[in-house]
Amino acid sequence: MHFRWRNNPAVLATYMLDKAVPEKAEVILKPNEICVVLENGKVVGSVSQQHLEVNPQVGLIGKLFGKKNPHRSFMFCFSGPHEVMIQVKGQSSEGEEINCMVVLKLEITRESAPRLLNFPARGINTVHTTDLASEFSSAVQSAGMEFLRTISKDEMKSTVNNDDLIFHLKTQLRTTFDEYGVIYTGAYIVWSASVAEQRLKREQELERITIESDHASERKELELNQLIRTEQRRHELQARMALVGIQAKEKATMNLELDKIRNSGEIDFETWSQNNRVREAQNESMRNQTIQNAQAGVEVAKLNAEIKREGVSVDLEVSEHKTKQAMDLFEQVQARKRDRMQMNSEQEQQRLDKHAKSSNKTIEVLENIAVSATDPMVQMEALKQLAELRKADVTGQKDAYKD
Repeated sequence: MHFRWRNNPAVLATYMLDKAVPEKAEVILKPNEICVVLENGKVVGSVSQQHLEVNPQVGLIGKLFGKKNPHRSFMFCFSGPHEVMIQVKGQSSEGEEINCMVVLKLEITRESAPRLLNFPARGINTVHTTDLASEFSSAVQSAGMEFLRTISKDEMKSTVNNDDLIFHLKTQLRTTFDEYGVIYTGAYIVWSASVAEQRLKREQELERITIESDHASERKELELNQLIRTEQRRHELQARMALVGIQAKEKATMNLELDKIRNSGEIDFETWSQNNRVREAQNESMRNQTIQNAQAGVEVAKLNAEIKREGVSVDLEVSEHKTKQAMDLFEQVQARKRDRMQMNSEQEQQRLDKHAKSSNKTIEVLENIAVSATDPMVQMEALKQLAELRKADVTGQKDAYKD
């Protein structure tokens, strides 16, 4: 479905909720049109000069994973250029009247378009150039009078002063332009009161004609809807009246058919009863045969289960016998290992005893040498040999039972 966001050339921007936009509506944005998309109150992007689906829906897979359609809203903008006319009136310091028209040339870009949401925040969903003029009026009035108040009436209209006034307005209104998302591209001053009033009057007349056209189209739409509803009710009444006749005829035909069926039904009831008894006898015979077959199948299954149980018990006995043999062999190996360790321990103990006796004799000889020797060097050597022997004994005892 192709969607148009504006039918009035005087509209600068329009803010719409998702319920005002048809589902899966398609819009073709021109190079001078911008769409700002908001989801759940946050700006998610702005696009221009492309074909897009404005209000897509979550697919079946997304719904299976718990996704929901976000609350969307859209801000459609016309980038411009736009001319905003603001009248500056007052008196100079010399008491002379000041009356001029400041015409600002403004544009909107993709980067600045989201700041136009300041208008919907204050309840203005459709933005015209007059809305911008009303917002800038006080700032332009104060900045313009600040500059013109000290200049004489003859010098006000000079080219130099006009350029200085435009530069002054541009400097003073920079923050205001940024706040409302418009880009300043130029300005000029109209000093002729009649020309300025004519331009204002033409702009107001254009806006009035546009509003009247909107009201006229709405009124025509209401009249057309009323005409459609009237015609629909008339056709419904005609169809209902025709239906009553058709229903009466169908009812008479149905009663006749019912009488025929009722008369023929009494004759056919005995035949139906007899056929029904034959079918019941056949079904009973088939049921008994099925039960017998099922019982035979159960007996066969029991025999097969018994055979499998006997086979499992034999396999279990064989497995237990093998396990018992393995345990007996393991006990024999462990017993032999313990005997071997006992023998090694006894041999090691005998070796230690022999070594201890030999060491004690050597120690006794060294002690006698150390006591009876008169030469200090001999005593020192005997004590050194005695210490080495003690150290070797301690080390040997530590390593005696290492495996």
